Amino acid sequence: MGDTGRTLSPVPRMRRAALLGLVVAAVGCREAASQTTFASTSAAIDRVVADHYPGGWGVELAVYKDGRPLYIHGYGLRDRGLPEAFGGEKFWGVQEPDAVYHLPRSPAPPDSTTIFDLASVSKEFTAGAILLLQQDGKLSVNDLVSRYLPSFPPGNRLTLLNLLRHESGLVDYNNFGDPPDFLPAYHAFMAGGQEDLGPVVDTLGRYPLRFAPGSKYEYCNSNYLVLGVIVAQVSGMPFDAFLESRIFEPLGMQHTHQGFPPLSPPVTDFALGYADYGSGARRALQPNLRWLAGPGGLTSTVTDLERWDRAVRQPGIFTAASLAQMFVPGRFPQSYGTYADGWFVSTLEGHRYRWHDGQVGGYQTLNATFPDDALDIIILTNDGLGLDPYYIVPQLLPLALAIQ
Repeated sequence: MGDTGRTLSPVPRMRRAALLGLVVAAVGCREAASQTTFASTSAAIDRVVADHYPGGWGVELAVYKDGRPLYIHGYGLRDRGLPEAFGGEKFWGVQEPDAVYHLPRSPAPPDSTTIFDLASVSKEFTAGAILLLQQDGKLSVNDLVSRYLPSFPPGNRLTLLNLLRHESGLVDYNNFGDPPDFLPAYHAFMAGGQEDLGPVVDTLGRYPLRFAPGSKYEYCNSNYLVLGVIVAQVSGMPFDAFLESRIFEPLGMQHTHQGFPPLSPPVTDFALGYADYGSGARRALQPNLRWLAGPGGLTSTVTDLERWDRAVRQPGIFTAASLAQMFVPGRFPQSYGTYADGWFVSTLEGHRYRWHDGQVGGYQTLNATFPDDALDIIILTNDGLGLDPYYIVPQLLPLALAIQ
């Protein structure tokens, strides 16, 4: 019995010490190899971005695994400084963000807290708002639109699901001058203090549908405009207030807002929009985010979008049934994916792939999640007319997988 305490391991003590040294050395080698791999992989990611966004375009790229940041990096400039010239047509007639927030103007790079216009990535949240109201028992995605907008003529032929999946046949309301002309509706919206989208919906209802609802897929911003109006109608609160109370606040998305962020606390880290109109980078005139409420009016950061991506992978603010509904593909697959409820669903190199991109004056964006890998790739840019970031995800995915 007395000898049992001497041989807790069959390996003699000196050999144990030697092996311990080997283990420590091996761990050190693995760590060094891991650091080398990370450095080479991050350099490869940087090359992908540099190759496709040369010339100082502001790009904020974030890669997360299970909520853990694998790689976050800013490229180019969120603000190119002064002097500057604007490009494109003067139309929106809204204040520029640097004037709204009295931003100090000098060349500055983006970072993880830089606020960008999200453009159509906003549609993910509008669809989420509809599904939350369905959870509450206040509507069904199979309801006719006329149940909530009885004076909207096409409403007795359209379901909410037709809108969610771009199968409605509505004309696009972001059209001005040529038919279908929504310029008078925009003027009425501005004259009404940018609060009432009624004139827009009324104008939309006067145009015939482009095709029978449910008979084909055609991406159209009007679908999500109407959904945003219905969220306000059913919830009894403004669309932005519903998003704040049911999505942004519960998820801790402190830097996400419908429209511009509030003035307090002071905003200092805002990406200004740019585009190349044929003679190099010029400031793009800020679009009216209130007019775009529903299809494309959110502002946010990569860190906030990661909170959202985690929220749509497992039950929390959404039930399991709502999450299942969110990603059921529609009936009309396209080469790049099939539209579900606010998301495109597809596969990439054998990995399930859910994503949405966006483009609006001065900005292009992408939010992508790979649910089986718990991997998210978020790309926000202030390059309004360059490459859609969707096209660099195939190059980024294997690199992101390599650094997990």
